[in-house]
Amino acid sequence: MRDVILFVNLTLDGKLSGPNGQLDFMRPDPAMNEELTGELRARVDTILEGRVIHHAFEANFRAEAADPASPPALVDFANWMLDTPKVVFSRSTTPDLTAAVAELKAKPGRDMVLFGGVATAQAFVELDLVDEYWFKVYPTAIGDGQPLFTRRRADLTLLQSRSHPSGITTLRYTR
Repeated sequence: MRDVILFVNLTLDGKLSGPNGQLDFMRPDPAMNEELTGELRARVDTILEGRVIHHAFEANFRAEAADPASPPALVDFANWMLDTPKVVFSRSTTPDLTAAVAELKAKPGRDMVLFGGVATAQAFVELDLVDEYWFKVYPTAIGDGQPLFTRRRADLTLLQSRSHPSGITTLRYTR
């Protein structure tokens, strides 16, 4: 059976973004990103996304892939993001998220990665549909913002932690 890996950026106080979707806490770390995305690409063959983030990713990664100034590793990742099969969720098309994910997990293939957006990530967590959590934790606390964990308690087991020179810590947990 395939696993769902939730891969998100978090603030030190557990926020996915500021109250209006701000991501200004994020800082670049190309070496860390290349390492993480390489590990992720070796494990997954399907991307799960919310509708809003799907459109944002599509535009961003098309631009990155076409930009002659983009580093080769970023172009490679952008093309992977564009070419990898996707399942896009929206509130109007997936009334029974649990059944839809169970059906995806039962299909043959490698694991799946959920990139979000906020509402989709929160729904997966709330419904206990995430098998592994991959966090990039930035050393910034923003106070007011959109949390990943809203109502459901999550007792997780640490699989791996790494500190990076940028101050970002990567954490992997399983349920």
